Amino acid sequence: MKRKLAFIVLLAALLATGCSMLEQVNTTLNYATEATDFVNDANRFAEQVPVLAEQALTNPETIDRLQTEFQSMKEEIAAFNALQAPAFAEDVHAQLVEYNDTIREQIDGYLQQIDQNVIDLEQLANAPMLETIRNMAGLLQQIEQLGQ
Repeated sequence: MKRKLAFIVLLAALLATGCSMLEQVNTTLNYATEATDFVNDANRFAEQVPVLAEQALTNPETIDRLQTEFQSMKEEIAAFNALQAPAFAEDVHAQLVEYNDTIREQIDGYLQQIDQNVIDLEQLANAPMLETIRNMAGLLQQIEQLGQ
């Protein structure tokens, strides 16, 4: 009877450990996917901003679309920053959050300029935030390695 109870306790412990390991793997894969998707979305944003800024020079209605893109990116940044990174991805996540804070501040500045009708669309096409996003893309390889 004691052996049977010991076996059941051991089996339960192994199953719990296995479930915990499976949860860690799932968490890692989920984070890697979320981070990769976020960086890809940020890259698309960085590609769209110069095009929209150029279009807005000749078509003022495009400014509304540009403003919408800025707002959407801010929302994506907030959602990504709120993610809980697995322990071994904390450094990469911290770097991304730091980049995101810089980008968000710059977006806020451009949104203020749009509201005040003083935005320099030519300057926006070469905005520093676009370079920051390109730097973020450099972390994509590290993120992809997390998912493996």
